[in-house]
Amino acid sequence: MELKIIFMAILGVVSLVYLTTLFFKESILQFILKGCLVPLVLAVYVTSANIILLPVVLALVFGWAGDILLVKISNLLCFRLGLASFLTGHILYIITMLSYAMPFNITVLIISIAVAVCYGVISFRVIKPSKEMRIPVIAYDAIILIMLVCALQLFLSQRSLFGVFVLAGSFCFLASDTMLALLTFRKKLIYIYVMITYIAAQFLITLGFSVLN
Repeated sequence: MELKIIFMAILGVVSLVYLTTLFFKESILQFILKGCLVPLVLAVYVTSANIILLPVVLALVFGWAGDILLVKISNLLCFRLGLASFLTGHILYIITMLSYAMPFNITVLIISIAVAVCYGVISFRVIKPSKEMRIPVIAYDAIILIMLVCALQLFLSQRSLFGVFVLAGSFCFLASDTMLALLTFRKKLIYIYVMITYIAAQFLITLGFSVLN
């Protein structure tokens, strides 16, 4: 328990300092701090989880790889590889969520899928990705929305802090990735908003799985 508190405190300080550096020019400190965020989330998870789930650990590893690759977000290859890393991480989260989401609430499932499809269509029209990025963006948005639907089913199945944290984290991921897309293709947002919701997403989802008995 003491290690968990220590790592959570370090994560809080590093996150605050990193977010502060986003108001200034890019620097090696900013790169280093960003690279420390997900490893610290992983440290919190490993030191606090009642059951350490390998897919959650791997999801964080792929998330960390995505963070590093997206430092060069203007580079198309790095952007695609970063998307692929995050996509893999989200799929691993989905697989883990499905293990605890049974039985499905069919009514909510149908409604949530319909809402997700509508959201996906609207966000695609708003974001307007470049021609070469349309397929990757559609695939990535689909996975994010599937993860959110699964998180909702997990919440309805578990009805505990486990479900609350995972659902809240999934909503943060949706917000973060939507804002990242807007920033990338429309230049409408400040990057700090992307990172605030991203850090919250990774932390809340892993916190949810850490209280799993």
